[in-house]
Amino acid sequence: MSDPWLEIDFGPNVQAIQTICRSEPGPYGSFNLGLHVGDDMGSVVTNRARLAQRFGREVYFPEQVHGFDVICVDQESLVVAADAVVTDQLLCPIGVTTADCLPVLFASQDLIGVAHAGWRGLVSGVLERTLQEFPNPAKVRVWLGPCIGRDAFEVGPEVVDAFVSKNADWGRYFKSVGDSDRSMADLQGIAYDVLENLGVVTTERFDACTYSDPTQWYSYRRSGLTGRMASCIMRTE
Repeated sequence: MSDPWLEIDFGPNVQAIQTICRSEPGPYGSFNLGLHVGDDMGSVVTNRARLAQRFGREVYFPEQVHGFDVICVDQESLVVAADAVVTDQLLCPIGVTTADCLPVLFASQDLIGVAHAGWRGLVSGVLERTLQEFPNPAKVRVWLGPCIGRDAFEVGPEVVDAFVSKNADWGRYFKSVGDSDRSMADLQGIAYDVLENLGVVTTERFDACTYSDPTQWYSYRRSGLTGRMASCIMRTE
């Protein structure tokens, strides 16, 4: 059986992966990494142990709350509430879990980071706060992972207003749905815009819609009761 993850190329000194869902058996599939979604705890612990084998030690996952707090961790750090994690430690894997929200990985010569950017975290500044931890944004490489796509993420006017009130130019990332007050939102587009405006020059966008492909990705918007993927990164030297 092949490994239930995709390798992400961050160069020779960084290891990074994006897990996939392995959709059967439903509703959690065979590689759910979310501890809080109602799946059999033993199965999740086994899956996390397999992930730990990939990196050589347990991956640090924060307690995600759809906020914008960033924490700096080492191999002994306790789990706390946050939606972004950075570390300058070698062999200290960090990650976030998602099922429609946007995972974002960061790497520079001496620091790595990971952020969980749902619309609430994105509009609140989780990417800006994470990038503040890096001395030179122009030397940071960023990867935008799989999330609910711009043709699937329907939102109400309160979401559009939250973004446009912060940056009027972000209105271009929302497309009206017929004559209703609903819009389709482009999370990756907004994230890319944020990073570019802050001076990041190397941003890779992974082209995948979690809502549209149940064979590869978990999607809370599609399924409700579902598992979680993980996006993880580690410095090796």
